[in-house]
Amino acid sequence: MTRLVLAADFGGTHLRAAIVDERGEVLFREDHPTPPQASPGEAVQLVVDLLARTVEASGAAPAAACIATAGLINANEGKVIFAPNIAGFRNVVLTTPVAQRLGIPAYIENDASAAALGEYRFGAGRGTRHLLHATLGTGIGGGIVIDGRLYRGAQGLAGEIGHIIIDPAGPRCTCGSRGCLEALVSGVAFAARARKLLEQGKSAVLKELVGYAEPTAVHLFEAAKRGDRTCEAEIRNGGHILGLGLGSLVNVLNPDAVTLSGGLLAMGEMLLGPMREAMGSMAYGPASGALVRIGELGENTGLLGAAAVAFERLEGD
Repeated sequence: MTRLVLAADFGGTHLRAAIVDERGEVLFREDHPTPPQASPGEAVQLVVDLLARTVEASGAAPAAACIATAGLINANEGKVIFAPNIAGFRNVVLTTPVAQRLGIPAYIENDASAAALGEYRFGAGRGTRHLLHATLGTGIGGGIVIDGRLYRGAQGLAGEIGHIIIDPAGPRCTCGSRGCLEALVSGVAFAARARKLLEQGKSAVLKELVGYAEPTAVHLFEAAKRGDRTCEAEIRNGGHILGLGLGSLVNVLNPDAVTLSGGLLAMGEMLLGPMREAMGSMAYGPASGALVRIGELGENTGLLGAAAVAFERLEGD
């Protein structure tokens, strides 16, 4: 009889819960918006209630639950140390109330690390043993699978690839350092570049697209698609920088493959072409054989990542 798990994807704007089987099939799913002004206590109660409702409505008997969420996570203690997208979420234990309510083991994992294990188990990483995963969105996250197991590090913080330093004299990152990969190549970073181009009066196309709105990475890409060479150069340079960061990690980790997910993939070869070239120029010896693959889990990345973690924990127990 196939085992089932209860998976949750907890974000700043949404909370999703699902019953997932060992093949990665989502058998039942519930969605709920995350209230923007919810206190930490209210947010925890929302998670617990939605998970309980999902179990009740589905009629399933999951063997374990796992919650994937952004931020610094102490997986061993079931604690969110800091969640950047959820106001006031610091040192909040999330697994204990879930386990007490449902009567099953409950786990928590950083969403990017969970995505890595999800792609390894159910998606583009199938067939590998060693995998590096990068999430390319508003920020840059990552996860590492070594010999078929998610690598968490001493304090459970492994995989924060967005905070490797590329340029010590570069822009200030939200973490406080300068020149982090995330500060140079991310949705936020591209929006900052678009803002600077507008301030310098270097892109009439971008100015027309943005109007009186706040510039975004989407505006930058749309201007590039319309033939604005300056905007295209910004995206291509971002791809090159991303390739330098990922290429360095490939040399350290020697993975079978590098998988990618996130909204910036919409930029296609304008971003990914220079990224591959930079990775290829940096790869050392056999590491040059690491394949770059686009993630396959789509909008269910968070849910299937959480499910993969739950199954791994059950197998480890």
